Amino acid sequence: MGYRDKYFENNESDHGWYTCVRCGKKLRRGDADIDHILPQNRGGSDNINNLQCMCRHCNRSKKDNVDIHTVTDYSRNVAVNTKKSVKNMLFKK
Repeated sequence: MGYRDKYFENNESDHGWYTCVRCGKKLRRGDADIDHILPQNRGGSDNINNLQCMCRHCNRSKKDNVDIHTVTDYSRNVAVNTKKSVKNMLFKK
């Protein structure tokens, strides 16, 4: 499974729409870029905590920069994904 598929499998859409984490633009799945928060060329992995949805403009502007956004974006993803995991464990159907 590729990292795009991994992201979409773990993140529900809002009636087929996803939101860019930087500018808030609404995107269809085919128009969304899945960004590595910590770029692969700097040691970032395809782990779900390292993936986020961005529009093409924001992703191209970010390039492979590592800055304060890297820390806040990664921290946010870890918190959100941990909450999802705990919720799934507690409320298994």
